[in-house]
Amino acid sequence: MTTSLLVSAGARLAEPLAITSLRVQATSFPVQLVTWQPSHASPIKGHQIYGQARSIRSILDSHCPSLTDPLLAHMTPTPFLNSGNLQSQYCILNALKRDRHSNIVYDRELCAMSNGGTISLDWYPARRPLGYLDSTPIVVVMSGIAGSSYEYHIRCLAMSLANQSMGRECRVVVMNHRGTSKTPLTTGKLYDARDTSDFRDIVQGLKNSYPQAPLVGVGFSMGANLLTRYLGEQGSKSPLAAGIAICCPFDMHALAVAVHRKSLFNDQVFHPTLTSAFKRMAKRNYDVLKASSIGYDMDAIMNVKCLSEFDSLTHAKMYKDCWDYYRDSSSAAHVGYIRTPYLAINTVDDPTSVASSIPLGHFRENPYTALALLEHGGHLGLFTGINPEIWYLSPVAEFINGVLASRQALIL
Repeated sequence: MTTSLLVSAGARLAEPLAITSLRVQATSFPVQLVTWQPSHASPIKGHQIYGQARSIRSILDSHCPSLTDPLLAHMTPTPFLNSGNLQSQYCILNALKRDRHSNIVYDRELCAMSNGGTISLDWYPARRPLGYLDSTPIVVVMSGIAGSSYEYHIRCLAMSLANQSMGRECRVVVMNHRGTSKTPLTTGKLYDARDTSDFRDIVQGLKNSYPQAPLVGVGFSMGANLLTRYLGEQGSKSPLAAGIAICCPFDMHALAVAVHRKSLFNDQVFHPTLTSAFKRMAKRNYDVLKASSIGYDMDAIMNVKCLSEFDSLTHAKMYKDCWDYYRDSSSAAHVGYIRTPYLAINTVDDPTSVASSIPLGHFRENPYTALALLEHGGHLGLFTGINPEIWYLSPVAEFINGVLASRQALIL
């Protein structure tokens, strides 16, 4: 049995995507690439990525076989994780799992922001002394909402990039948002899905401290939304050599609508996990939040039951309501303004970052961007194999290596 998903028209180009019903036996799903085609006129005059590359597609074709090679560009989901909800749930429930792919120890650094806030950076391997003349690439990672450097998929990515057997090794630094991962709150301002100022400060600080090291950004979920907004805001002035967005929501309003529908995943997994993290953060930083001029209702915050309740009491206090905040925080419109090599990886069966909100039109019109879309994998899942392993680790490493190799060829 097959159905089709119609992506809305206009900027989000309408195109049916075949979705095959999932079975318990292993089935491979091909990667669907959405990119600007060199045969089409580009709205960006005189564009050139690096060297002879006039679009991201040429870099993908040359360096990313897991996304372009017909024999390799597919994903075979773990047989017992045969739905988007199961893939997503496995990711959440195994967040603290440790195995040979993820068993790392971070070196923590606390950073004061320009507005008085505090961000923690977790380095793997340990950071170099300030000013160290090292050209090893630095990959700056942002987690999703209520996430941290200690999540399984982030530790797996850090180990994969730092210990590459093929391609160049990287240094990985994970940015923990205000109040997350036991980062102390030093002001009443919380992180949110819209404000990119903390990430901007961190990137500029790294650029100043390690001037010879290329910087690459990787974002997961809400972190991907922030990365996308940042790259669109910066345009051609971005100091990042590349950006990679994993399961980016693009439309935060659509995400909020999706996660507030009644379902077993939303009611028993998604909201309890998020609200528990919010309450832990609020309890650790109770005095700072209580004394803030923002006027938080701490009793109400400690009793929230869902995402919209928390956002209404915190991030949306300057908006008409939380739904207005979600609309203002979306990143879809920013894709068209990106002038940095950018790869997004999304899935059709993601229960939160819904596929219908992906701005396909922008990806087709902007030669700096590419979308790898898979029919299966859920939200931050994409587990493959009988013993679940994360599929996107290879595409991410290949893309970083490809962009940096093309960039180096231009410099030389």
